[in-house]
Amino acid sequence: MAIDATVGGPNSNSYITAADADSYFGERLHAEAWGAASEADHEKALLQACRHLERCHYWPEGGPAYTSPPQRLTFPRKWDVDADGDFAIPQPVKDAQCEEALHLLARGAEQERRRALQAGGVISLSVDGLSESYTPGAAHHGLFSSEARALLSGYLCPGGIIANSDNPDGEWSPGSSV
Repeated sequence: MAIDATVGGPNSNSYITAADADSYFGERLHAEAWGAASEADHEKALLQACRHLERCHYWPEGGPAYTSPPQRLTFPRKWDVDADGDFAIPQPVKDAQCEEALHLLARGAEQERRRALQAGGVISLSVDGLSESYTPGAAHHGLFSSEARALLSGYLCPGGIIANSDNPDGEWSPGSSV
């Protein structure tokens, strides 16, 4: 499948093109997995990374920028504009997609195996003298890359108060934060 990085497009499947990712990785230290991958794998990694970004829960304010025809991806939102006032994808979103793609190329199969174990309820694993312990709920992170999560931290919804009850102040739920 070809990459469609049209800003606000109804068929967009990526926030960044492979050429833009090449530029990003040309300035990034330790991007060997990107350089070693084929062009076909570059596109696959970028498309998979975009799907991972789309699984995340973002602040809902503003909504998508385009409504007719409806845009396929979350960004741009109504206030995501460039210096000329045109809708644009925020740079942290593009960078996060690159970081997630790099992680997929470098450690994707291993990470997917770990996520499957975590989703199956495994909390500890030992093989040949090496052991790993998993945090409960870790399989529910939308992103593999901690760098991508850090880049998107200002866009992601934190835990909070559930305010859909009879209590006007909401009610506390496990894991809620202030």
